[in-house]
Amino acid sequence: MCRYNISVRKCILLCLLLFFQNFFLNAVVKSNVFKLPNGLTVILSPIENIEAGCVLAYHLTGVRDNSADSRGASYLYQYLIFLGTENLDPYDRIMFIKKYGGFSSGRVNYDNSVFYQVVPDDKMNNALWLENERIKSLQITDREVNIQKNNLYKRIYRLTKSNTSFRAKEWVRSTVFEGTVYESPLYGELEKIRAFNPSHIKNIYDRYKNLADIIMVISGHFNPSQVMQFINKNFSYSSPGSVKHQRNYTIADPRDKYIYKNWLIKDLPHHFVLYGFRTPAKLSYDHLYFEFIRYYLVDSRISKLEKMINRMNNLNVNISHEYSNNIESNALIIKLVSLSRVNIDKAKYVVGKELEALQKFPLSSTNFKIVKSLMEIDFLKKHENAGKTQYYAG
Repeated sequence: MCRYNISVRKCILLCLLLFFQNFFLNAVVKSNVFKLPNGLTVILSPIENIEAGCVLAYHLTGVRDNSADSRGASYLYQYLIFLGTENLDPYDRIMFIKKYGGFSSGRVNYDNSVFYQVVPDDKMNNALWLENERIKSLQITDREVNIQKNNLYKRIYRLTKSNTSFRAKEWVRSTVFEGTVYESPLYGELEKIRAFNPSHIKNIYDRYKNLADIIMVISGHFNPSQVMQFINKNFSYSSPGSVKHQRNYTIADPRDKYIYKNWLIKDLPHHFVLYGFRTPAKLSYDHLYFEFIRYYLVDSRISKLEKMINRMNNLNVNISHEYSNNIESNALIIKLVSLSRVNIDKAKYVVGKELEALQKFPLSSTNFKIVKSLMEIDFLKKHENAGKTQYYAG
């Protein structure tokens, strides 16, 4: 079981890595990429000495593709994918995967949607068949749409009313992304969720059925010839659209306006402050440069904020951060938490001074070398498995 769990982690990592390496870094090895006549792109990456396989479907569609009056409707799809299909009852898919000792996961994002399942290596054809069922014949009913959208509304409503940190984070995030396609939350506007039209939700599924908008990555221990034979037999049908969706990307300009909001709320269990920064898009030449700054400020191995706030000033403040992964614009959100209001105020002063110093002075040569080394180490770690991959030439 331990060896299988290690295999699972390797498969997931390599599936995700192969996609981003091949399609965003242009480091593609042509011999392992295939395209069917209907537009489906397939990447095969067989690996020896592991006991698992991963089937990952990357959809070139996301929440940003919804119309303005239904923004967030696609978000429901990550809950609807467990419904019945032409040959499966609701939740059978997840039950079968668990029965094999595997698991599945997925998420609808702004720019794309990713779904994957990991199974023992001798169940790869089963995983591909289950994926085909999800893509081809999902049975989305009005009743299930209404159930899921009401459940989503209740969950977000409870978070908004009872979780101050969630409410503050949403305000910071929407303010950072103001004027961009990422301004609205993934789920859309709270009061519009229950008004989503079931027929419109079902029409959105056509976008997820379009094979021309899907990149399928298959990694792990499998026979490439057998897998391609299965794919050619089961995924060669015509799908709605059958034409790859084209987007015109526009890199969002950085914000130079400073916005501050103070919420005075009684009986909070702890005090906190959030900082939000609009950061370079993945398409921007400055994206890698900001990664350097992010490492310097908040990476746990070198974090300048951790050093100044806690090690030098002993303020006992918890520092965490979130970083988005969008194509046109991104956000870094830093959160400071403390039981002491005084310590939070002191920490805010320290952060202000560090940000001011970043604008005025270059990093020291020592800090530059440390950050550069950490980034190189992480890059090499992520690419270690990919470098050992045996690519299959069809």
